[in-house]
Amino acid sequence: MLFKAETLDDILGDIIRRLLRSGASILPGKGRAREFTGVLVELPNPRARLSRTEGRGALISFLGETLWYLSGSDRLEQIEYYIPKYRTFIKASPRAVRAPGAYGPRLFGGGEESQMAKLLATLKHKQGNSDTRQAVAQIFDRTDLKPGNGDVPCTTTLQFLRRKGRLHVAATMRSNDVYRGFPGDVFAFTFLQELVARTLGLEIGTYSHFVGSLHLYDTDEEKARDYLNEGFQTPMSMPAMPEGDPWASVQWLLRAERATRSGVSELPASDINPYWLDLARLLRIKALHDKRDMRQLVQVKNEMVSPVYNAFIRGRQVALQRSLEAQQDLPGILAALHETRTS
Repeated sequence: MLFKAETLDDILGDIIRRLLRSGASILPGKGRAREFTGVLVELPNPRARLSRTEGRGALISFLGETLWYLSGSDRLEQIEYYIPKYRTFIKASPRAVRAPGAYGPRLFGGGEESQMAKLLATLKHKQGNSDTRQAVAQIFDRTDLKPGNGDVPCTTTLQFLRRKGRLHVAATMRSNDVYRGFPGDVFAFTFLQELVARTLGLEIGTYSHFVGSLHLYDTDEEKARDYLNEGFQTPMSMPAMPEGDPWASVQWLLRAERATRSGVSELPASDINPYWLDLARLLRIKALHDKRDMRQLVQVKNEMVSPVYNAFIRGRQVALQRSLEAQQDLPGILAALHETRTS
């Protein structure tokens, strides 16, 4: 079964509609669901990785999870900052500090000996075949198969294919929850695809996502229908990543992420490209939302360079204003109204 469209929302909407109509009923360990097996999803423009809807426009959570991977960390405190229910989802104990199935150590652990370092070396090898089929990173491992393991990676492999000046990526999934997991996976893996493409001086190619079991849990059915009822979304892609080797900028962004999560209010000083500054500002938006600081949130919003993120930030603004109103925080409400009118 093939799903192909120009944007994530087009693909996501098509999959959900068809699952609701004709998905087979299954009862796996995490609850009853509707399922398609043997599904191929193709996104010709991987930068169209954002959902524009209120229901699935979880940009900051997806960015936080992607940076968790890139940091090589398996610390639960880092991912729980962005996805508070992560521990519950993987059935980790209250005392656990690490996620055994975390992708970061599997992809980036080991420095120069990491899978991604070796994969990049394979793709860069000038004496080798530029059309190599060996640039594969494995995430799922046979040691994950043990009774009671609640954190078995859904992703089995990521394959990077250098073809005619473009870098294509094929992700293979043993299992994918279309409403919760699928949008975040597409975001993370296409972002990584663009990172590798820029490292190699290539243009970004097609993103392919093959899933053994693509499913929608019954517990998410109402939310999925609400998502569909939001209707047509204006297509929009993330800005293109700046040309040149991106890894110094990635390290800067990881430092900015750690600083923001730790409560530091200022970004690390640097002559960093506006593309990366905007991503750091998005992280700052979350921190200010959590602190209920509407004035500073709007100030950071006004510093953004790309208009692509305006809708997501506006969502945080509206959510904060509703929260202030619900708690009858009069000074906060007045500040929110003032900043909303002047922004």
